[in-house]
Amino acid sequence: MAKDKTKPRPELAAKREAMRVQEAALRSQHRRRLVLGWVIGIVIVAMIATGITAVILHVQAGQRALQIDGKASVAQITPPNATSDGLAIWANPAATLASDAITVDIHVDFQDPTSIMAMQYYGTALASLANEGKIKLLYHIHIASDDTYANTAAGRAAEAATCADTVNQFSAYAQAVFNAAPLSPSSGDVGFSDNDLQNVFSGTANITGDDLTAFKKCYTDRATSTFVEAMAAGNLTTAVPNNATYTSGVSTVPLFLANDIAVDINTDMNSAQAATDDETSLLTLLQNTVAYGG
Repeated sequence: MAKDKTKPRPELAAKREAMRVQEAALRSQHRRRLVLGWVIGIVIVAMIATGITAVILHVQAGQRALQIDGKASVAQITPPNATSDGLAIWANPAATLASDAITVDIHVDFQDPTSIMAMQYYGTALASLANEGKIKLLYHIHIASDDTYANTAAGRAAEAATCADTVNQFSAYAQAVFNAAPLSPSSGDVGFSDNDLQNVFSGTANITGDDLTAFKKCYTDRATSTFVEAMAAGNLTTAVPNNATYTSGVSTVPLFLANDIAVDINTDMNSAQAATDDETSLLTLLQNTVAYGG
């Protein structure tokens, strides 16, 4: 008996039906992928736009905090103990320097955790050596941590410290800030309140009477903001003389230099047996750095 070719065989019909179902499923899956791809694309574009907006707003906020707050017409002040190139504050200009005094340049940021640790460890010894004229101490203040932590704490602290210089209390004030600074800053935090900067740290630095009035006015007016910004920017792009490592400027803090030679403070701090360094051991470290090239 001849086969009836007008009807497909049952197994062939089942296979064709399975193929049809599979193709329909693939088409449906493809459509879902297309829709998902469009959704993801829209989300990514939105995230990028939001991120760009956030960055722009942060930069603008930082500029407002450092440049616009206070009186727009206030005359800007160059701290009296600023170096001639505007890159640092000379911490001990009144000291009589020894003939073999080492020039110590420290690059620090008021809310950088490692800078804070270094200054809490070395700060008192540095001040003692400076006051005794055994070293010439220059502070190069950086404020890049404001971008890292999305605030203006480093910039405001730098303005306050340079205002303290106008009443000859820079070193004591700067150390007061470092001693009180949190070792683990959080993004978006204020960092240092205006009360801290105007009243607490000035009290620790023994700024009183007319000097306190002048200091507070300088800070409230943000009268050193232009100097602070120029100092921070200048240190990022100015080469350290006779130093092959920092030929394009200093962007990493903390950095201690003894006669322009980098001091290995990390190794020294890691081997420390006390919470703070003493001036004798610090002076030896500085002298060995100069003698042996680091």
